[in-house]
Amino acid sequence: MTTANKKGLPGGEKSRLFKEMVDYGKKQNIFIYFFFARDVEWRKRRIGGFVWTGRQWRRGLFPFPDIIYNRIRFRNIESQSQVKQLLRQFERDPSIYLFNSRFLNKWEVYKALRIRKSTAKWLPETVRFNHKSLTTMVKKYPAVFLKYSYGSLGKGIVKVKRLSNGQFAYAVAKKGGTNWKKCSSPDSLYRQLKYLSENAYLVQRGIDLARYKGQIFDIRTQFQKNGAGEWVLTGVAVRVAGKNRFVTHIPNGGRAASYNDVISEVFGSTSLTRRQVDEQLEEIRLLVPGVLEKELRLSLAVLSLDIGVDKNGRMWIIEINSKPASFDENDIRTTHWQNLMDYFLYVNENRTRGR
Repeated sequence: MTTANKKGLPGGEKSRLFKEMVDYGKKQNIFIYFFFARDVEWRKRRIGGFVWTGRQWRRGLFPFPDIIYNRIRFRNIESQSQVKQLLRQFERDPSIYLFNSRFLNKWEVYKALRIRKSTAKWLPETVRFNHKSLTTMVKKYPAVFLKYSYGSLGKGIVKVKRLSNGQFAYAVAKKGGTNWKKCSSPDSLYRQLKYLSENAYLVQRGIDLARYKGQIFDIRTQFQKNGAGEWVLTGVAVRVAGKNRFVTHIPNGGRAASYNDVISEVFGSTSLTRRQVDEQLEEIRLLVPGVLEKELRLSLAVLSLDIGVDKNGRMWIIEINSKPASFDENDIRTTHWQNLMDYFLYVNENRTRGR
């Protein structure tokens, strides 16, 4: 289930990935079609959708599928009342398995993982944005970030840092570069930032991240369920921030780098720290996806985690996404498709047994 591009076909820039997905499905005799919410005929239990023939998109009418993967690409579409209603109907239908049924928001993720000590330890302190919380956080930490709870790709992130003279400076993450503005006090800072919605923005502790070739970086990980229904680590990559930037997203000047190259160079002189980094990833795999799924009462099968690593090699979960962007790294993408197809077969086999 996805969204249309300007030509009314599936996927936009994701079209190439959908074609890859179909190819992997064919290898395991899995028939995949793509559809939009508006083309579901509930009473007739059929859907107008598209198949990729290997050469072109072809439109057709299809029966309801066994499994629906929600890949609606935009929050404003998924939040439309008729789309939300349709997703609820799919969730309640015993003949359909719907997973990754919606976008997550940062505050619900934080609250879900904060409940248990085993997962809370990975989280930078985060509070809802208001005058009092902003004042408390900027006095407590040398740097904080203000983030839109429903945002993604680093859009609109504000960094605030405390200066040596007791004043503050802030900047908004933008494609064009970083423009810092100064404030004399927390009150002045709040007045300049109060245009941000108190209901939708969060204040998050800034982590003193390790640096690679002088620039901050974070780790992009993907976890997904495999052919045994178990969470596995699909792959790990690194995104390095551009010069004088404080976000690592490629649209904001970041660049891709190899996990092994970066971690080996940053922590290579201390093999213990490198091992600790790898062990933390394994602990996150064992705990975080399952807790999130249980606390949010969602069926999840694919999650991406943006993870910061501080100068001591300690990991911090910065963000979790249920609609992850695809990896540019071919080996990670290949593993992703294979795990996804294996999971489809696992779901179908276990649902058939239960009937």
